Amino acid sequence: MMSDHTPQHGARNLALRTITAIVSTLLLALSIGLVAVGLPVGIVNAFDGLGPPIASVEVVPAEPDRMLVCMGPALSFGSQSASAVGYGPATETIAGSDTTVTPILDTSVVDGFSLESALIAEPPVVVSQPVDSGSLAASSSQTLNNLNVTGLATSECQIPSREAWLVGGETTVGRQTALSLINPSDIPALVDISVWGQTGPIVAPLGRGILVAPMSQRVLSVAGLAPEERSPVLRVTSAGVGIVAALHYSIYRGLEADGLSVMGSQPGPSTERVITGAYSPPEEVSGPIRGKDGYQDFGAIVRLLSPDEDTRAQVTVALVGAEPSMITVDLVAGETKDLLLDEFGSGDLALLIRSSAPVVASIRTSVGTDQRTDTDWAGSAPLIIGETAFAVPAGGEARISLVNPGTEDISVSLDGRDVSVPARSLATRPVSPGGHELSSTLPVYAGLSLRGETVIDSVMVLPTPERQGSVFVSVR
Repeated sequence: MMSDHTPQHGARNLALRTITAIVSTLLLALSIGLVAVGLPVGIVNAFDGLGPPIASVEVVPAEPDRMLVCMGPALSFGSQSASAVGYGPATETIAGSDTTVTPILDTSVVDGFSLESALIAEPPVVVSQPVDSGSLAASSSQTLNNLNVTGLATSECQIPSREAWLVGGETTVGRQTALSLINPSDIPALVDISVWGQTGPIVAPLGRGILVAPMSQRVLSVAGLAPEERSPVLRVTSAGVGIVAALHYSIYRGLEADGLSVMGSQPGPSTERVITGAYSPPEEVSGPIRGKDGYQDFGAIVRLLSPDEDTRAQVTVALVGAEPSMITVDLVAGETKDLLLDEFGSGDLALLIRSSAPVVASIRTSVGTDQRTDTDWAGSAPLIIGETAFAVPAGGEARISLVNPGTEDISVSLDGRDVSVPARSLATRPVSPGGHELSSTLPVYAGLSLRGETVIDSVMVLPTPERQGSVFVSVR
C-alpha cells in the first residue's frame, strides 16, 4: 500500500542540503569579492583550509648619505627692519672623508655689511658623506665685533629631525633671539612651534603652519612668538621631512653689543639629562661684573622645563677635582624655571639632572671684563655609545668635557688614548682645532667648550647615527 505521509528524515535531509548549498554559494561569492578587491590569495584560500606557505625575503635598504646642516652666519634683527640680518661667512670645520658641501639655495637673511640690503652671499651649508666613508662631524664658528653683534658664535652642524627642543635666550629689552629653520631636503616642510615661558605655555599663532621651502632657510624673531619673555623654551615640529632648528642669541647693553651665542637643538624630554661643555669663570672675575647695572644676566643659570607634569628635579653640579653639589627644585608643569648656579663653584662643569617626569634643560654661562663680555648657552647632550667623531673649530681655548652618568669609573678612548672618567662626574682634556675621534663601550656624554678672556661658546658632540637594519618582505 502506498502512503501519502512523507518520512521525517527525508525532510531533514532536504533542509540540510538546502542550507549547505546556500552557505557554499555565499562563501564562493565572498571569495570572489575578496579577490576582486585585491586581498592576498593566501587569505582567500584559508576559507578552504591552510594555503601554501608565503615566502619571505630579507632585504637591506639602500643606505642614504649622512647629512649635517651648519648654522651659517650669526643672526640678529636690524633696528630699522623686521628682516633677519647676517654678518659675514661662518667657517666650517669638518671631520670626515669624501664629503660634499652644498649651500642652501634660498634664504631671506640680509647681509649686515651690504649698503643695498642684499641677501647674504654665504648662506648655511649642508655637509654630506657616503655612509660607507666612516664617521662624519662638522662645526661652524664665527667671531664678530661690530656695532650690532659682538662675541664668539659656534655650533655643531646638526642632523635633520622632525622634532627639535630649543632651551635658551630671552626676548626682554636689549636681548634678541632669532630662530633659524633650515630645510635641507627636496620636499617642503610644514612647521609648528610651541612655546613655554615663566608663567606657562604661550599662545603663539604666528608659530603655526610655517612653510619652509626645499633647500631653504627661514628666520623668525622669538619676540614675535613670546614677547618680553625672560625664560623661553621652544619645541619645533615638522610634518613630512626633517629640518634643523637653532637659536641665535645676542645681547645689547645700553648702546653697545655685548655677547653672542648659537644653540642647536637637544634631545626630547627625559627623566635623565646631562649638560656638559660648560665653563664658568672664577668668582673674582664674575662677581664684580654681575654687580654692575644691567649685567644681572652675566652669571651662570640652569633653565628647566617639565612640559607635561609637576615634578621634582635633582640637579648635581659636577666640577673637575671637587665634590659634587646638589640642588633639588620643584617644577610646575608647563612653567620654565631659571636657577642661579654661581655659588656652586667655577671652572669646567657639568650638570646631571634626574627627575620623576620628563624635562629639558640648558645652562647659560658668561665670561668677560669690565669692557667686554660674552655668553654661552649649552643644551642637554645626547648619549654616546660606540664610535663617533667631532670637529673642533678655531676661536679660543678648546677643551672637551666627558661625563660618566654611571656608578662605576669608565675608560673612554680619545684619539686612541684612554681617558678615565669618574662615576657621576666629568673629565676634561684640551683639544686642538680639527677632526677628532671618540669611542666608548659604555654610556658617556661629551661637549666642547671654547673660551678666551672675553669670548665663550660651546659645541655638542653628537653620536654617529645607527645604520638601517634589514627588513623582511613577503613574496606571493
